[in-house]
Amino acid sequence: MSDYDHLSPTMKTVLDFISRSTLIIYALIAVLLIIIALLTFFDAVYLILTIFSHENLIQGIVEILYVLLLTIIVVEVLETVTSYFRTGRILVRPILIAGLTAMVRKVLIINVEEMHITESIAIIGIIGVLIAGIFVLWKTEM
Repeated sequence: MSDYDHLSPTMKTVLDFISRSTLIIYALIAVLLIIIALLTFFDAVYLILTIFSHENLIQGIVEILYVLLLTIIVVEVLETVTSYFRTGRILVRPILIAGLTAMVRKVLIINVEEMHITESIAIIGIIGVLIAGIFVLWKTEM
């Protein structure tokens, strides 16, 4: 017996349309994420090739890391979308990894001298929660 047996034929048709629409939207999102991931990757390659023409080598390296971390974030979100196609569920672990990567990326760009103590505590707290979430998920998957 299906979960939808009690529904009217019209409602079944509406639910089927919504389900198909969701899959199409996820597929379009996946295509856009692939394009964004490729663009950010090639931007990082370009930055690496032009690193020695940069005025400040350290600043150039930070820019490369910034773009590479953005690429990792996009790939993790893409992994979430593709895992939805494989399993029919949204996995939380790639989202937590993308969040952790975003926080590391944020730490790279902020000027520590200009940061308030409350902002530092908030960033440390967010990173701690994300690491704890990843650890808990990792333990439950074993």
